[in-house]
Amino acid sequence: MDNQNNTERANNMQPRNENEKNMSRAPQNRKDDGRIKSPDEYPDFLTERSMLGDNENSGEPTREMPVDATRINDIAKKTSEQKNSTPEKKTIASAKKSKKSKKKQYTETDNSMVSLIKCIAYITVVVIIAAVISAVVIFSMNDIYGFVKSEEEVEIVIPEDATINDIATILHDNKVINYKGLFKSYAKKRDDGKGFCAGTYSISPKTGYKELIAAFKEKAPSGVSWITIPEGYTTDEIIDLLVEKGIGEKEKYIDVINNYDFDYWFIDELGDNWAENGRFYRLDGYLFPDTYQFYNASTEEAVIKKMLSRFKTVFTKKYRARAEELGFTVDQVLILASIIEKEGGTPADFGNISSVFHNRMNRVPAMNLESDATIVYAMQHATGERPNLTLDDLTYDSPYNTYTNAGLTPGPIANPSNSAIQAALNPSETNYLFFVSYDGTTTFTASKYEHDALLEEINKKIAAKNENQN
Repeated sequence: MDNQNNTERANNMQPRNENEKNMSRAPQNRKDDGRIKSPDEYPDFLTERSMLGDNENSGEPTREMPVDATRINDIAKKTSEQKNSTPEKKTIASAKKSKKSKKKQYTETDNSMVSLIKCIAYITVVVIIAAVISAVVIFSMNDIYGFVKSEEEVEIVIPEDATINDIATILHDNKVINYKGLFKSYAKKRDDGKGFCAGTYSISPKTGYKELIAAFKEKAPSGVSWITIPEGYTTDEIIDLLVEKGIGEKEKYIDVINNYDFDYWFIDELGDNWAENGRFYRLDGYLFPDTYQFYNASTEEAVIKKMLSRFKTVFTKKYRARAEELGFTVDQVLILASIIEKEGGTPADFGNISSVFHNRMNRVPAMNLESDATIVYAMQHATGERPNLTLDDLTYDSPYNTYTNAGLTPGPIANPSNSAIQAALNPSETNYLFFVSYDGTTTFTASKYEHDALLEEINKKIAAKNENQN
């Protein structure tokens, strides 16, 4: 039975006709030429075991089913399209991938360029900042220590009560320093921005800040001297006394007295034309006589300033007001006070002597002062020696001669004391017009007749005294 079944199965598997033979060879044909056959090349019927559910164990015969030619045509077409479209899709995909890769590459390149530019910019900024800082430090150090500067000295003038701002401006204007702010900061940091001495200095731009500041300070004293300026001393006598004590030089004192720009209101009132009328010294009358302590190393400016400062203290606002009441300037008060000082034997006589001069000036017409002391001052200034006046000297040619010139002298003939200044401002109330001093006594008279009689009596005493000595 089995053999019979096997025989039938074998017979069933054999192609029954020419079409089945062709179908059984179809796969071989596809395999041989490697292409999809068109539907026309296939028979109308195909034997499909898989579609018939051929099962060797079922024992059922294989069934034949018709195959739709249209369906086969669609399948073949779709297969052909898929095969033909695959390279194009791959090309598009490859192009997209290449474009994406290039875009990514460009982005990475751009990022690299931006980073490089940032890096270069950062380095450039750092280099510039470092160069600027280096330049500032170098230029600052050169200015502070005087490096790479001219050695040619420059003459500068430091005024009274100069501040560190004034000093910095003066030095900068004279091209001694380059940076005012740096100089001020340096001085303030060292707490060395005050206490400058007025004067004229010769400074080299090569001098450092430390040495510049020290140059304008009063030198450390090597000792001090107490000096008394006698009341009624002339300016020449004061200068000689100071030089004799070893403080300053005569030529410098004269220059300071006549030219230095002291900041005092009473000097400002003198104006710039103080010498036009023949005045000898600008500060005649203002060097107040007193006892002073001076450093031996003091400058001429410092010495004179101390005397002027003392005068400023003595000549109060009350004095100024009284001078205005009299119609006098401060300088005129000092001129009169200096004549009173030189004519008077003692301060007790100052009030009456002042009244004589006031009375003479107030007469109509005014009388000349006719003070011997004024001629002595002029002659002593010219010769350096105090003269013994004779009658011929009364005509001595000088604007200071009050016998030949009306009114006050061009300037004070001495530096008066406070007592003489007060006497000039407040004369005694008298009618005196004359006085004469002899043997320590001053005698006052109201008329020329009384005065001449007094002079005759004094001359007789002098003649008798000379006769006894011979």
